[in-house]
Amino acid sequence: MNPKAPYLNTLVASLMIASSSASLAEDIDTLWDKLTIGVGVAAVDYPHYPGSSQSDTLVAPLPYLEYSGDWLSIDRDGVQAALLKSDRFELDISVSGSLPVNNEDNRLRDGMDDLGLIIEVGPELEVRLSEWGNNSLQLHIPLRAAIELLGEESVNTAGWVFDPRLHYQWNKNDLEFEIDLGAYWASREYNQLIYGVSAVDVTQTRALYSADSGLVGYRFSTTLQYDVNNWTFLAYARYMDLASSANETSPLFEDDSYVLFGLGAIWRFKIPGQ
Repeated sequence: MNPKAPYLNTLVASLMIASSSASLAEDIDTLWDKLTIGVGVAAVDYPHYPGSSQSDTLVAPLPYLEYSGDWLSIDRDGVQAALLKSDRFELDISVSGSLPVNNEDNRLRDGMDDLGLIIEVGPELEVRLSEWGNNSLQLHIPLRAAIELLGEESVNTAGWVFDPRLHYQWNKNDLEFEIDLGAYWASREYNQLIYGVSAVDVTQTRALYSADSGLVGYRFSTTLQYDVNNWTFLAYARYMDLASSANETSPLFEDDSYVLFGLGAIWRFKIPGQ
């Protein structure tokens, strides 16, 4: 839930491609011809979690992968599988997640268990509402199951999230601009992981708290992408209004706004046809 973390979905997608390599082995030359491969670097400044007043800045290298096949494609927006496709509707796979939090670095969560890497995967229905000129307007309706990764041997289910939003996109030549406006809901299990306080974690300043399912916040995000030669440059920003959060009374909830910024640059060293 932190970033739609730039290209976290691409990492997950790369694993999915690897897992299906056996079925593609007999047509490996065709597969290679359709792949775009690159490397880059991303910098993201993000709150530890929605409701936290503390934030981190992450600068990290990242791999980049694009693939366009008959039924499966992968790009910076994640995985799109042709589960259902028509002139107006498309059913894809939505991938998102949030970065881990070391609770020694967070004042409100000090002494509690760390938050692991959370990966969210599930179906996403895209409805094309309108197209005019270089503009398009869509309704995206994803429902994702969440898992929390804590080390190599610890994988925990973490409920589900519902992230419907209006998606506006403008393209011209090598420039692309996107805006998303929507809301973010989560199950009790997911919210308990973020906002819950068990009996063993109670202190004089941190009361017992059992989280509720419901609204996390209203979201606005925007992405700007510019391609030049073999390079792609990106800027991303997200704002969430958490004032109506179902768990604003949690002792781990301190800030009713969430602001994230990210920048990235990718060099594509293998492009189909080159």
